[in-house]
Amino acid sequence: MIYLDNSATTQTRKEVADFVAKYSVENFFNPSSVYALAIKVRNDIDNARNRLLKFLNAPKGRIIFTGSATEANNLVLNGLARKNKKILISTGEHPSIYETAKNLKNFGYDVEFVEINKDGTLDLDDLKSKIDERVNLVSFIHVSNETGAINDLKQITQIIKSKNPECLVHCDGVQAFGKLKINLYNDDVDLYTISSHKIHGPKGVAGLYINENVMLKPHILGGGQEFGLRSGTENPAGILGFTMAAELMYTDFEKKRTYIKELRNYFISLLEKSNLKYIINSNKDGLENILSVSFFGIRGEVLLHCLEKYEIYVSTGSACSSKHIGNRVLTNMKLNKNEMEGNLRFSFSEFNTKDEIQKTVNALKTEIQNLIG
Repeated sequence: MIYLDNSATTQTRKEVADFVAKYSVENFFNPSSVYALAIKVRNDIDNARNRLLKFLNAPKGRIIFTGSATEANNLVLNGLARKNKKILISTGEHPSIYETAKNLKNFGYDVEFVEINKDGTLDLDDLKSKIDERVNLVSFIHVSNETGAINDLKQITQIIKSKNPECLVHCDGVQAFGKLKINLYNDDVDLYTISSHKIHGPKGVAGLYINENVMLKPHILGGGQEFGLRSGTENPAGILGFTMAAELMYTDFEKKRTYIKELRNYFISLLEKSNLKYIINSNKDGLENILSVSFFGIRGEVLLHCLEKYEIYVSTGSACSSKHIGNRVLTNMKLNKNEMEGNLRFSFSEFNTKDEIQKTVNALKTEIQNLIG
């Protein structure tokens, strides 16, 4: 099997999976209980928060653990929506932000959408034109899940705070965490979403960094877990597995980034030597883990299923958008119909090899030749 859909999800590392299984059996106690064994689990969770804060370089704040990044993003928008205020999001956001914002708008909240550029980054001029004293939250994606385009957190937050110092800034960092060095303290970001299953950790656990000065409305009411914002018994094994996966991602970090960049460049070099007709939608300065390519004369979905015959797995874009017709982000990037129809997203990890890249491009050449001659 050749798996090139790592932006949708990643294979859980064996050492992480083994740890999660062992911890689930040996430390199954409810962290809200008051006896010593349960208190030990509670302390493990709190230690995990502190370890994740270090990777975010975010000393002033806390991590709220959730069941998914989608839940964390919903917590931000629903928790900060005010009828007398305004929220700005970009048109390049993940559905968990975009659909939540649309829902708020349908219920009478003031939500505006900021345009994105051809490469998927935030249109800063449009952002500047839409920030006023009523805006209490701007939410934008750190790394585009469609193209890998990287938004400059520091530059954007400076623009926002200079025009409205009271405005809060949230970043969906799901595709960035574990793949970029994060510095929330330096970048003046108030809220930041991270996810376990994107970094070879277990599914069903994610985190939301919240600056100590941010006041959110509770998301799930009940026993008061997660500082009263997200009640319900925590998932200690998942939380610790998430933290372990993060630590492994940031071990030999630059070496891993260099290797993945080599894979991406090798992929591009093989495409350049082929006779295929295509365009690359990803910015050369974007995250090396993601490469968006549009092949002309063929539908991306057809090509995706052709690659399945070789046990090669890719995507046509965000897995959370797969049930929708078209591609909203690529549309907002102003790609034409032919470019959007033939789009495939290849996303790499440290576990991929150059041999896999070679086999993938060979399969692409064979199938496209068979289909369009």
